[in-house]
Amino acid sequence: MEPRALVTALSLGLSLCSLGLLVTAIFTDHWYETDPRRHKESCERSRAGADPPDQKNRLMPLSHLPLRDSPPLGRRLLPGGPGRSDPESWRSLLGLGGLDAECGRPLFATYSGLWRKCYFLGIDRDIDTLILKGIAQRCTAIKYHFSQPIRLRNIPFNLTKTIQQDEWHLLHLRRITAGFLGMAVAVLLCGCIVATVSFFWEESLTQHVAGLLFLMTGIFCTISLCTYAASVSYDLNRVPKLIYSLPHDVEHGYSWSIFCAWCSLGFIVAAGGLCIAYPFISRTKIAHLKSGRDSTV
Repeated sequence: MEPRALVTALSLGLSLCSLGLLVTAIFTDHWYETDPRRHKESCERSRAGADPPDQKNRLMPLSHLPLRDSPPLGRRLLPGGPGRSDPESWRSLLGLGGLDAECGRPLFATYSGLWRKCYFLGIDRDIDTLILKGIAQRCTAIKYHFSQPIRLRNIPFNLTKTIQQDEWHLLHLRRITAGFLGMAVAVLLCGCIVATVSFFWEESLTQHVAGLLFLMTGIFCTISLCTYAASVSYDLNRVPKLIYSLPHDVEHGYSWSIFCAWCSLGFIVAAGGLCIAYPFISRTKIAHLKSGRDSTV
C-alpha cells in the first residue's frame, strides 16, 4: 500500500472511531452527575436525636415532605406587613423557609445528558419509593423551548424577571450545545464519505478536503463542549442560590458521556491533522530528493 493510501486509511479509521464516540455521547445521559450521599450523611449526623420518635422510622420526615397542610395562598399574609417584599417574606410565603438550611432541601442522586435528567435507582430509598409508586418520574425531558413560568403572587417582580432571564440564557446555551453537536456529526459523516472516495478518485484533492472537514468537525465539537460547560456553571450559579446551587459537600461533576465526546474530539483532530499535513510532508521529501539528485549530478 502506498504511503498516501496508508495515511488516508489511518485517518478514516480515526474518523470512524470519532463518529462512534460522538454518537454514543449524544444519545447517552451521563454527561453530568450529582451524588448527595455524603451531604445526607453529614445532615443525619447533625440532626441525630432532633426528630420526634414517631418520625425517625419514616423514609422522609414530615418536615421534608413536599405536600403539607397549609392555608390557601390568598389567605396568607406576608410576615412584617403587606408592604414587605424582601426574600425572607416570599420564601416563607411559599413554604421555602426551610431551604435556608443546607439540610432542608431534598437532594437526590441524578445523572443528566443533552435530552433527559434522571434519578439513580438503588441509592436513595426515598426517591426509589416515590418512583415505584408513580408519584415521581424517574426521567424528565430537558427543555429546548421557552415556556412562560407561572407568575406567583407576592414574589418581588425583580426576582421573577431575573429567573425568567436566566432561564432564557440557559435555553440559548442548551440550543447552541445541541446544534453544534448535530452539525459536527453531519460534517464528520461527510468527511468520512470523502475520505472513502479518495481511495478511488483524485486521491490528493479528496484527502485534503476530508482533512478540512475533519478539522471543521473539531471546531464544532470544541464550541459545543465549551458551551455545555458554560451552561452547567451558569445553572449552578443562578439566583436564588437556595434553589439552584448545591451544598459544598454534594459530589458533582462530569461523567463518561462527555469524556466520550472529548475523546471523539481528539481523534478527529488527529485525523484532520494527518490528512492536511501529509501532502506538505510528501512535497518536502520530494523537494529534498530532487535537490539531492541535482547535487550528485
